[in-house]
Amino acid sequence: MVWIMVVTIRHWVPIITFCPHNNLPDFIYISLIYKDKFRELYSIRKRIRSLISGRKLFMEDIAKEVSSEFTGADSVEVRLLFNRHIVKIQRGNDV
Repeated sequence: MVWIMVVTIRHWVPIITFCPHNNLPDFIYISLIYKDKFRELYSIRKRIRSLISGRKLFMEDIAKEVSSEFTGADSVEVRLLFNRHIVKIQRGNDV
């Protein structure tokens, strides 16, 4: 039997971004998932907040930007406050 360690990093307080269409605030949560890797939690949460907080972006663009910033993550998930909209990017096998 082979065990795989899965580490999910989330922040506790929602990050406030703004919708590009109507300029209303979006309260989002971002999750990074690492498989068989360990990362320091505090520094990653701090980098996510400084990278995204207060910006005018769609959730899909946020997911792309976070996945390009944290290239070691196997999955990036962006959710609205009450899970009404979820965007998830997963690393796939190179073809």
